[in-house]
Amino acid sequence: MSLPVHFINLDRVPERAAFMQEQCARAGFDRVHRFSAVDAATTPLSPRYRPGRWGAYWSLLLSEVAVFESHRALWQQVAESGQPAVLMEDDVLLSEQAGAVCAALATAAERFDMVKLDSPGGPLRLGPATRMGGQSLRPLTGVIASAAAYLLTPTGAALLLRQSQSYCDHLDDFLTRRYPGYRAFQLDPAVAVQGMFADLADRSDIPPSISGSERTGAAPRARADKGPAAYRLVKELRRSTRKMTRRLITDRLLLARGGCLAAVPLASDLPPYRP
Repeated sequence: MSLPVHFINLDRVPERAAFMQEQCARAGFDRVHRFSAVDAATTPLSPRYRPGRWGAYWSLLLSEVAVFESHRALWQQVAESGQPAVLMEDDVLLSEQAGAVCAALATAAERFDMVKLDSPGGPLRLGPATRMGGQSLRPLTGVIASAAAYLLTPTGAALLLRQSQSYCDHLDDFLTRRYPGYRAFQLDPAVAVQGMFADLADRSDIPPSISGSERTGAAPRARADKGPAAYRLVKELRRSTRKMTRRLITDRLLLARGGCLAAVPLASDLPPYRP
């Protein structure tokens, strides 16, 4: 199956688009589409963005809302297409195996909603390994701080669209949260890594802009409002309780069931994680 591949790129950063075209060719993707990213500098806030609701975050930066809306627009396309697709940011390094791996996964698309193709490094909490389309996958058990490359099915896209009719959440957190019926997995080993998480010190062939974020390069914006004192206190209490519960109970149960608490390895032809 020849999968559609979409990478999200701001119009004002053409060098990243050229980089992604090269990466996609290296990976063996042949149906590549550049999606013109929602630009926080020129686009009004979406009415779906609802700050101050006592959720995971009190508010977001304008650039974070723009990132969310860019991905959401592609979810709509995937839901309407009836076909799985690969969605990526424009600063992703791809393994030469990525195209073949994604094509193999697509043959088992009825068994998952989303598969993360990248990983940010550092220990992740993941469930017991299973195989789909000949590939090793682990169920997500909590949020992961990266949504740079993932394979999404139409059923997964429809679920994410329903969940995001109103939101105040970082895109990577939202994509990797646990929802009823949401079948989300991590590919192991990962076939993609975002530039900001990769050790590119000796890679003169990689543009310098790939190791940073172009979304912070526009005019300075105010920091996100973290909410009133009561909200911050409740959030900290929840975080502390969650941390203690993991240490005393859930991490032990996870490991006993065959899960893991470790960094996801990268494909051998990708640069290592940044130290």
